[in-house]
Amino acid sequence: MVKRVPRVVRPDDREGKATAAGGDIYADLATADHTDNSYYLVHAIVPAGGGPPAHIHTREEEAFYVIAGEVEFRVDGSTIVAPVGTFVNVPRGTKHQFRNASDAEAELIFWFTPAGIEDLFAELTQNPEEIIAIGKKYGVEYFLDE
Repeated sequence: MVKRVPRVVRPDDREGKATAAGGDIYADLATADHTDNSYYLVHAIVPAGGGPPAHIHTREEEAFYVIAGEVEFRVDGSTIVAPVGTFVNVPRGTKHQFRNASDAEAELIFWFTPAGIEDLFAELTQNPEEIIAIGKKYGVEYFLDE
């Protein structure tokens, strides 16, 4: 067994910066390789109007913490306006979406547990027009017409 080592990611050396289909920028903080598949941790910069379409994760629990700006969440039919300091946990199988409804950039930290969904973001960056097929590959169902 390979011994894992502590991980430190400073603002100037973030790995995996990628622009997602909606213009969001995601940077990996801790991937499956760093956490023995326990969780995946991401820093997201979400521009005004940014955020993914509504979707359901069939494999992971997802949680969010707003660190800058304000984000609007739709979770299981409810709308939550989330200013800085708001934490939102989304159980596996729950339809949800987040969107930056403000005019200013927002920042989030979000977690997935277990890890394993990391490659979805890389694939969506390369082929955003194939979001439905890519989502299915990773157990994510997208709702593009909402």
